[in-house]
Amino acid sequence: MPATRRVQAVFDGVRAARSEQGVGVWLGFLPRAARIDIDRIDHYAHLGPELEVSAIEGLGKVLRILRAARVAAPRDPKALCGREREAAELLRRAVGTSLVLELRPRSRLRFVAWTENGVETVDHVTEVYESPDAYLVMRRRGRFPVRVPRDVVVRQRTECERWYDVLAIERA
Repeated sequence: MPATRRVQAVFDGVRAARSEQGVGVWLGFLPRAARIDIDRIDHYAHLGPELEVSAIEGLGKVLRILRAARVAAPRDPKALCGREREAAELLRRAVGTSLVLELRPRSRLRFVAWTENGVETVDHVTEVYESPDAYLVMRRRGRFPVRVPRDVVVRQRTECERWYDVLAIERA
């Protein structure tokens, strides 16, 4: 498990979100420390519609932001589950609040090969081995490796996507 980091940040925005997977709010933070390699942290706090573990976790993050900003939460905080617009309205009053975030760095590798037949993308990559005749792309979690013949590859690239998961939010 990767090490976590504690970073001071300012809560700078919220956006309500609804999809077929559920409802929630996108939380935006601006890190104040120079020791983190990104300018902005966006985090999705799931709010239901059903009262499940991920919704309780998202609700806890929303309530911690409200508490740090000294914004009164509803009498029954579970009433915010499934109601992303009401949660976003409350959080808009907390914009500008200084917080301490506990972050876990995450990354994902992807192999992209442009071939004569189109673009081939392989996700969940652990390593890419080059041989004289092919690229052998090893994938995570025991998935079968992918073999891409070199004679059809025009160009190739390995991409790394990096982000931070917000594990905890505290008052600064």
